[in-house]
Amino acid sequence: MTSKRVEDAAAFLAAARREGRVIEALPEAIRPQSLAEGYEVQSAFRGIWPDTVAGWKIGATAVPTMDKFGVKEPMYGPFFARNVYTSATKPAAPTRHAMTLESEFAYRLGRDLPARAMPYDREEIVAAIDAIMPAFEIVGTRYTQVPFHDAGSVVADCMLNAAMVLGTPTTEWRDLDIPRHPVRLTIDGTLAGEGSGADPLGDPRKVLDWVINTLSTAGIGLKRGEILSTGTCTGMVPLKPGQTAIADFGALGRVEICFT
Repeated sequence: MTSKRVEDAAAFLAAARREGRVIEALPEAIRPQSLAEGYEVQSAFRGIWPDTVAGWKIGATAVPTMDKFGVKEPMYGPFFARNVYTSATKPAAPTRHAMTLESEFAYRLGRDLPARAMPYDREEIVAAIDAIMPAFEIVGTRYTQVPFHDAGSVVADCMLNAAMVLGTPTTEWRDLDIPRHPVRLTIDGTLAGEGSGADPLGDPRKVLDWVINTLSTAGIGLKRGEILSTGTCTGMVPLKPGQTAIADFGALGRVEICFT
C-alpha cells in the first residue's frame, strides 16, 4: 500500500471507532490486500489514536481459528488505556453493536523488553513477567460482521478489540501448571463455556514467546506495565448489555463484567 492509502485507511477506522459507527468494510481503494498491509494500517492507527497503548491482545491462537481466518499463525493488535476496566465493573457498553467476550490468561510485564535483533528466549520472557491475571477481552469490531475472509482488515482494526477487563494480579504464578488450569465462564449464572490454559497454542507461554518476538521483529518494544492477553480459553461468547459475565479461574480468582 502507498503511504497515502495506509494513512487514509487508518483515518477511516479511527473515525468509525471515535463515532461508534458500524461499516460494511473498508472502501476497496484503501482496503489492505494482505496481512502485512493490515499491520501497516494498524501501525498508522496507533500513531493517530489519542490514547496510550495499555497492552496487546493475541487472537487466532488455536488451529481451527487460524483456518477460519486463513492464516498460519496468530495475529496481534493493541488495546488502549481508556478501554481497560478492573473487575468487577459495570461500564457503559463500548460499542453500539454486537459484542462477544473471551476468557483469557493475561500477563503483566515487570520490565521493558525493547525491540532487538536477537530473539528473546523463554527464560528471559518468563523472568520479565511480574504477574498473571484472569481477563476478559471484549471483541467489538467496527465492521457489521467479523470479516473472517479478510485477515488484513481484521488486524487493521486492532484485531477487533473493544475493551479489556482485568482481574486481580497474582505474582506467585511460576509454579502453577497453567496449561492444565481450568477456566469456567457463566452468563447470568448459566454455563457458557469451559476450557483451560491449553487452549491457546497448548500453553499461554507459547503465545508470549510468539508475540514478544513477533513484535520485536516488527520494531515494537514492550514497556513495563503493559499487558499481554494470550487468547480465549472458552471461545467467543455473545454478551448483551445487562448480562453479567463471570469467568472463574479457580486459584487465580474471577473476572466479572456487566455492561449497562
